[in-house]
Amino acid sequence: MSVFRKEQNQVHSMVGNHIAGVATPTSGAQQVEVWHGRMDADAATPPHCHTTEEVVVFLKGSGRATVGERELRYQAGDTLILPAGQVHQIFAETDSEFVGAMPIGGVVTLPDGTVMDLPWRK
Repeated sequence: MSVFRKEQNQVHSMVGNHIAGVATPTSGAQQVEVWHGRMDADAATPPHCHTTEEVVVFLKGSGRATVGERELRYQAGDTLILPAGQVHQIFAETDSEFVGAMPIGGVVTLPDGTVMDLPWRK
């Protein structure tokens, strides 16, 4: 068992997305990785998919997400469950804050198959 202190978090920013890995293999996690993130109003993630399920809990804000051909709306308190293999994208309409989690070892790719090397996963 280990404690990873908030002040140890390194925030990585990419196009209005600000994400810190709060439970990663580097910090001692062995089965599940967890991130704490913020999205600026009008920011979006790139369209991407995972080889494993991802769960996102929105703590603040509102916006929408596309999952495959579906569009869903979110607001603070909602949980988005993203199935493995489904291209998805999240769009923040207001400043948003979230916690995301997925099994360690899942691969994240862009729609063209390019593997994303996400720095907050380390």
